[in-house]
Amino acid sequence: MIDTIWVWAVENAVAIGLIAGVVAIVEFSLKPFRAFFGLFKIPPKLDLSEDTIGKLKADTPEHGPRLTVSDFIRIRRELKEELQAELDDAAQEDRTQLRARIAELESQIANPEKALAEAQTRIAELESLLEREGNEIGADRIADAIAALEKGDYSIAKDLFAEIEARAQPDVQRAARAAYGQGEVAEAEIRWHDAAEHYRRAAQLNPTYDSLAKAGVFLRRDGRYKDAIRFEEDLVAFARQELGDDDPKTATALSNLAESLRGAGEYDRAEKLLNEALEIDKATIGERHPDYATDVNNLAAVLRVQGRNAEAEKLYRQALEIGKATIGEGHPFYATCLNNLALAVEGQGRHEEAEGLYRQALEIDKATIGEGHPNYAIDLNNLAGVVETQGRYEEAERLYRQALEIFEKSLGPEHPNTIGTRSNLDELRAKKSDNVDL
Repeated sequence: MIDTIWVWAVENAVAIGLIAGVVAIVEFSLKPFRAFFGLFKIPPKLDLSEDTIGKLKADTPEHGPRLTVSDFIRIRRELKEELQAELDDAAQEDRTQLRARIAELESQIANPEKALAEAQTRIAELESLLEREGNEIGADRIADAIAALEKGDYSIAKDLFAEIEARAQPDVQRAARAAYGQGEVAEAEIRWHDAAEHYRRAAQLNPTYDSLAKAGVFLRRDGRYKDAIRFEEDLVAFARQELGDDDPKTATALSNLAESLRGAGEYDRAEKLLNEALEIDKATIGERHPDYATDVNNLAAVLRVQGRNAEAEKLYRQALEIGKATIGEGHPFYATCLNNLALAVEGQGRHEEAEGLYRQALEIDKATIGEGHPNYAIDLNNLAGVVETQGRYEEAERLYRQALEIFEKSLGPEHPNTIGTRSNLDELRAKKSDNVDL
């Protein structure tokens, strides 16, 4: 019997993208189980030579910070080095999340323009929150914190928000703002467990759309699906009451809840919510929008895991067509759709067609996210599976070995994807041995 495991990756996991957009799922084929590996939408990979770094420019908010792309990349690299040092001494139970945080930083370093734009927006929000507290904290301290923020240094702001929250306990809204600010700082520093706790507290003190959404997203990222579902159910209720049933943000709330339900294995509810989100999207942003394509892709994933491959194939082809018309064929999202379509096609026994689709996805990901990325390893693993099915064992073994090496380096030996690929490789070797014995 095939078990289903949901694994949510951390690609490009920044606040604005997580709340304003939805997650495109990359399906991951493993024997004897299947897992889904979440891929947040990211722009094409850039050549990060020193010359290129100096030439890159990111859009800066009108009143926002002046952090440059080269500064941003340097800060992300330094943080990555710190996390890698932590990894050496970390307890076994902490290593998976540390590797996930490192993978997030690698994604931001590889695709800095969008990540920097979102960081700039977050910094501007933090500055606004701090400026509201000027009378209590003092203008000089606020100015020091803002100056540090504009250089990508969150440490002073973190201390100030903690002080503000401690002082403001009788003032619920003010304490909630301070907790939210601490959440944004933790998010920027890739401290997801801390971010989840701060956003959860902000949402409990003063439930707003943003605080409820952030709490749900980061609790889900922390693997606490039941808690995430509770906050996201509140988010849906809040959106319906405050914004109405036909608002795009209501569709986003429905999609967020569907993601957590999917992670908890509640596929029927997830399917219903995604269908409702699609109807709202259709009436608001339209059917030729990338976010509509993402919801279509995610609905297809829910159908496919239930064995409804023909229905899933139709939806994947629709998502692929929209992606081609909007973001183009050279984008990682397009590769995501190709990979997922291939799984649905393979599930119907059309192995040669599936192989061609996997190879297309592999080439796009190679050119965009790079050959060391976990999602590139997913492509390799899935391609190996369909090659194995066609009896080409030597080629399949080479692909599994390549995928396993990437997973071990990027996600670690205990990650479900690493374990699954290792199992695939072991089974293939056993099969080859049996054939030799015969």
